[in-house]
Formats: sequence, structure tokens, C-alpha cells
Amino acid sequence: MWNVKPLDFNLDLYKKLAKTAFPNLDKLILYGFGEPFVNPNLREMIRVARRYLPKDGEILINTNGSLLESKVADKLLTEIGVGSISFSIDTIEASKFEYIRRGSKPKAVWKNLHYVARIKDRVVEDFRLGVEIVMMRSNYNELPDLISKLAHEGVDYIVVSHLIPYSDELYGDIAYTTVSRRPFEIARSALKLRPYLILDATVDLLKTTYGFNHRSEASKILRKIWDEAEKEGYWINLPLIINSIDHFKFLSEVERVLDKSLKISREYGVELKIPTVYPESNMRICPYIDKDAAFIRADGMVTPCLEFAYTHPEYINGHKKIVYEVVFGNVWRENLNDIWCKDDYVSFRDVRRRISETVPWCGDCPYSATGCFFVKTNETDCYINRYGCNECLYSAGIAQCNI
Repeated sequence: MWNVKPLDFNLDLYKKLAKTAFPNLDKLILYGFGEPFVNPNLREMIRVARRYLPKDGEILINTNGSLLESKVADKLLTEIGVGSISFSIDTIEASKFEYIRRGSKPKAVWKNLHYVARIKDRVVEDFRLGVEIVMMRSNYNELPDLISKLAHEGVDYIVVSHLIPYSDELYGDIAYTTVSRRPFEIARSALKLRPYLILDATVDLLKTTYGFNHRSEASKILRKIWDEAEKEGYWINLPLIINSIDHFKFLSEVERVLDKSLKISREYGVELKIPTVYPESNMRICPYIDKDAAFIRADGMVTPCLEFAYTHPEYINGHKKIVYEVVFGNVWRENLNDIWCKDDYVSFRDVRRRISETVPWCGDCPYSATGCFFVKTNETDCYINRYGCNECLYSAGIAQCNI
């Protein structure tokens, strides 16, 4: 269950933040889990931001596009001034569009996108038009055509992110794996024996325990791949690999589609940021820490990122996880800079600046798929870090933030 109720950001609180915090910002991003244009004060909020941000400070808005009609777009782009607007568009097909973005109106979204693209050259300040796409099993094969269409519309950049599954049903629609590529490649030699591999190795262990000196072919292969993985600094999540072998075959097609999409974007000169399909556990980066960013909820609570903003379920690595909110302060009562400098928040950021060294990656750990205590919630990890980022899809480049 999500512990959140729909709420508009209070304008008085926003103005207080603008005076004290905005002069020190490089970028202000006006979106979260909701639709920013539902807030009746949005245009005033942008005016206030433009007044208090540095001259080169950027304002970015992400929207589903349904409410960004021509009159609104004219005011934002030609009168007030914003640095970037990105539309959320996941598919070309109208019926699928309505299913994925429930409540949206595909015709209105495309009409509004077309209008913004048409007037963006009249904007005095630099303006970039973007689109954010969530890629899933159900729409991944549309990506090349969608990018081609968006390029013809005049889009400047496109950000593609994988789906973060908040339900068991959505978990079946993912187009990625949490297993690092190298451990999977090392484990390939064992897959031909997958019906018996773990069983035979367990039987061998029991025989050794009772004094029998016997090792099956499965046990030898298992020892070999573990030794090879350890030499390269990896663990191998064999239970997840064995149970997902058909999914790995599908991922080859996903990578082909992403490669094709990159070629199309280069032909049109459109900036395209694509996600990884296989994470690299030794090269993780927290995008919020990397950009010195924080997330402020509509109720004034300061959280380190969008993922930790609200308590919610998540389905990952073949299991359900409860992600609890992580809050470091409340700007109703405290100054944002004071919250940023709190010891526990500073420590939180310091640990994640070297996340590949200081935070484990459970996608490559066999215990994550077999009931490990440390993956049931985000309260801690097996390195005893408070607040676990050990299964964060953003740090692995699987999910992507437009920040």
C-alpha cells in the first residue's frame, strides 16, 4: 500500500523555499508521482522560481501532456520561461497509450506536443523539448518507430527508462534483469544442467558431510563458475538465472531494439539516453547523489530521492520488497540548508558517493532470491548500512531519472 494522498504543494511554503533555497540551485525540477499541471498555482510557482533562481538556473517540468494546451504553452515558453518540458509518452498505439497512462487522452497529448515543438524556436531563452518513455515487454518493440516519430515532431531529447514494478503483475512486464552481465556469461556453462545442478550439488555436500568422497559433474561445474566469478569480483545469483533462462533469451531481442533505436536517434540528431539491460554491479552511480539533488514532497518532507519518498511495495529479484519512506527533515519547520547539512543526511550521501564499494548489489547474490532478511525491506542491508540501496534500479542504470 502507498502511504500517500493527493496533495498540491502549498504556495506559501513554496515561496518560503524560493527565497531561502532557490538562489543556490542549478536546476529546479517540478514533478513527482503526480501531474504538475493539476496544481492551480503552477504558473505562479514558475514565475516565483524564475525570480529567485540564478540567471542561468534551469526549470524542468515533466508532464503527461494532457493539460498543456496551446494557451498554457504560450505563457510558459514565451512569457515566463522554462528550460525544458518533457512529455511522458510510452507508445504510438492509442489503445495501449490509454491502458498504460490511464486517464490520459492520446490525441490531446500528441496535439500538445506538436504545438510546443512548433513554437519552441520562438523562445528567446534556450528551451529543450523532451520525451520520457517507460519500456516494457508490452511496448519495447515499438521503440524505434516511436523515436522516429518523435524526431519528426522536433523533439530535442528522449529518456528511456525501464519499468519499476510496484505490483506482481507489472513484474511480469519487465524487459531487463538485475543479474550483472559478466556473472550471467560465466554461468552459461552450467545452464545445460539446470534441471539437476543445484540438487546434485546439494547431494554432493550431504555425501561429503557423511564421509563419502564423491563429486558429480554438476558440483564440479558449480565450483568452477564460482571460482571464476570470485576472481573477477562477482557473486552469481544462480537461482534467479536458472529460473529466468527464457527471459534471458528475450533480453537479446531487447538489446537489438535498443541498438536500432540509438542508430535512428543519431540519424535524426536527437539526444537519446537508453537504460542498461544487464546492470554492472561494480559501476553503480546514484543519480541523486551525483547531481547533489533532493526530493521535497508536497507536505514539506525532505527525502533523498523519488524512490524513498513514500512507503510502497516493489517487486524485484523474484521477491516482494517493502520500501519505507526515508525522511531527513520538514521545510515547514526547518531551513532546507540545515536539513541538507544534518549529520545523518551527510552520512547517507557519503556512503552512496562510492555506492559500488559501500553498498552490496543483491541482483548477483543467490540469497536475494531465496528469502534473505536484508531484501524484505529497505531498512538496512547486509553491510549494515542504514536504509538499503542494495536493489536500487536507478543506481544500476536500469531505471532513469530526468534530473
